[in-house]
Amino acid sequence: MLQVSLRRFALGALVTVVLGLASAPLASATSCSGFDLSTNNLGLSGSVGCVTLSNSSPNQVTVTISMNAGFSIKLNGGDVAFNGPGGLTLSDAGTISIESGLFTGAFTKLRFNQNIDGFGKFAFDYANIKGQPGGIVSADMISFTITEPGLTASQFTSFAIHFCTASGTNCGPMTGFAQGTGPSPVPEPGAMALLGTGLLGLASLRRTLWIINRIRRERGPKLLLANPQCNTKN
Repeated sequence: MLQVSLRRFALGALVTVVLGLASAPLASATSCSGFDLSTNNLGLSGSVGCVTLSNSSPNQVTVTISMNAGFSIKLNGGDVAFNGPGGLTLSDAGTISIESGLFTGAFTKLRFNQNIDGFGKFAFDYANIKGQPGGIVSADMISFTITEPGLTASQFTSFAIHFCTASGTNCGPMTGFAQGTGPSPVPEPGAMALLGTGLLGLASLRRTLWIINRIRRERGPKLLLANPQCNTKN
């Protein structure tokens, strides 16, 4: 009876641990807290940058695009396209801060229902940043504020940008488009706690199985000899 009970206990513990691990959601490996630009039309793997949004004041959303090492945002002739809010105009996008205020620029065009190579059509496309000093054609970071009645960050659903394959102010040998389709998921504290509990349960289960095997080796024969009703034929 002791052997059967221990086996049932071990089986129940194993089922509990497996179900706990299966119910924990997978976390994203990226550190981007906004729109991760992880898809591009150049066939490059990984993320090229991140678009973050903030409700800077009522009716205003600040858009910040930060590029990862080895990539930059194309300025002259470049694009920042997105879907979400409606009714925007060219004047709704304010002055563009480039490289944390090193210099400023402004969009000169706003296209509607614009097709972005490889990603289909976007409702809005702010394009062609002007105002940069001579010789500067790209940047590692830009920021601008869009102002429109009722505008909030939650209304934006996707972004696509024109980028270069080099950091800094000079584009590299290739340019292309990269897309981000929604804020990246972050691990929930409850899920992490559940995963930790599952790992501890696995460790405990291994210890329990070791104890069961030891009891079977050391106490099994003695229990049979001590019980006169046990019959080797049964």
